[in-house]
Amino acid sequence: MNNWFEIDGGLKLSLFSAQESGAARQAAAVCTFFEPDDEDEWVDDIQISCFNCQYRRWLQHKISCHRP
Repeated sequence: MNNWFEIDGGLKLSLFSAQESGAARQAAAVCTFFEPDDEDEWVDDIQISCFNCQYRRWLQHKISCHRP
């Protein structure tokens, strides 16, 4: 996951922006903790995407990951 996230102040922040769905999909595809959020909360059309994960939290230009 180091290719897509960095730790900053104790938060795991995405290195990709909120517009980079390709990177969000690649990161989710290799994440063993990915769990899809409720479908009405999805942002990406492809299910397996960090943008659709129940552990993601939206920031202004990125997401943070709160997986266990």
